[in-house]
Amino acid sequence: MKTKKRLTILLSFCLGAALFMSTAFADVFSKEGYDQFKDAIKYTCEKLSGDYDSYTSEVALSIKDNDTLIMSNAVIAKVDMVNGKRENISTDEYGNGKKESYYYYEDTKCSIRKDSDKDTYYLYEYENERDVKDISDFNNPFEEEEAEDIEKIFDALIGNLKHHVIVKENNDGTKEFSGTISDAQIPALINAVTSFFFKQAVSGSNLGDDEFIPNLKDDVFINTVSGNAGVNNDGIIDNLFASFVLSGKDENGVEHKLTFEAVMKIYNINSTFVTKPDLTGKEVEKDVVKSDPDAYISGKYLGKWKSDIVIEKHDSFIKIGEKFVEITAIDDRYVYGKYYEVYKEEYAEYAEGKRDFEFKLDTEEDWTRFEGVDASGNPIDGFIWFERGYINMYINGDIRSEEEVYNNQFNKVFEE
Repeated sequence: MKTKKRLTILLSFCLGAALFMSTAFADVFSKEGYDQFKDAIKYTCEKLSGDYDSYTSEVALSIKDNDTLIMSNAVIAKVDMVNGKRENISTDEYGNGKKESYYYYEDTKCSIRKDSDKDTYYLYEYENERDVKDISDFNNPFEEEEAEDIEKIFDALIGNLKHHVIVKENNDGTKEFSGTISDAQIPALINAVTSFFFKQAVSGSNLGDDEFIPNLKDDVFINTVSGNAGVNNDGIIDNLFASFVLSGKDENGVEHKLTFEAVMKIYNINSTFVTKPDLTGKEVEKDVVKSDPDAYISGKYLGKWKSDIVIEKHDSFIKIGEKFVEITAIDDRYVYGKYYEVYKEEYAEYAEGKRDFEFKLDTEEDWTRFEGVDASGNPIDGFIWFERGYINMYINGDIRSEEEVYNNQFNKVFEE
């Protein structure tokens, strides 16, 4: 499966290591440098999660193998917290030259999405207007229960690496952090931990039709970590670059040098405007989203829900299989379920990338968004709507063949 979310998850450990190790580039000009940068990260997260009226952010992530692009993802996000609006434009580029883009808009009354390979805009109107506080594009990770423990672990791992930084304080109140660490300076413990988690979470992962992160087996070590960041006179990080280079050999003994890079910019703070797209004359598929899920998400939704998998071929519609949503449990807070697909034997070629995963929906956090993981440990998320008599389900990054007829409505399977 190709999902823009997956690229971010696969990069999270490596780029997270790059970020925290580059935050550790301190203490050259002052003993407080390390703590200053951590404070800047925390302050930035706090401001973006609700203190600003509006802002625009750009984040670009990429993976290269021996200087050859595997995949990149770029996201431009505009957030207007005062008026309860946000807009995301995401673009994926693969090593074979293929590009895909995704558009998403949301306000207090509706949400709109569109994929680049389809002409249809999917409009979801909310039965009752939502609170502007529900419209946000950023959750503060330092408010999570595990944040303090994770910070302590990074502090312990980094150790003396905090002495490898250049911190420059400018006359206008801004700061610049930069630094580079090579393999000879990286402790064996960090290399061992990195190698283990890379093999477990990232190595060999599929990102697209033909795009794989090489399955590194031997001699896995950190080659270089470098980064630079700017802190504006308001105290937030408004630009950041992090690079993480990992070397190793695959099962055939072929050497690989994997480069993970991230670039972030934040601008138009408190001056970003988000405009709802004009759908006049566009092909629109509209649905209504219920506002009080507790009033109708009950035991009646337990069981199987089915949707036909249909292709258009030779001027005919042909059923090639079925996809199922099975709701397995519902309690006071969570909805549990699984999704899977079954293809007819004569259409087995369409089943190559079939999806099969379990998911959970937290109605207290967001009663339309589910999260799950497949048998290979790959994270999956999307949106699900419990309608009267049927279920709508949208899987983020769900890319189908050009022949397949898109249908996200699942109907109840009744036992005869």
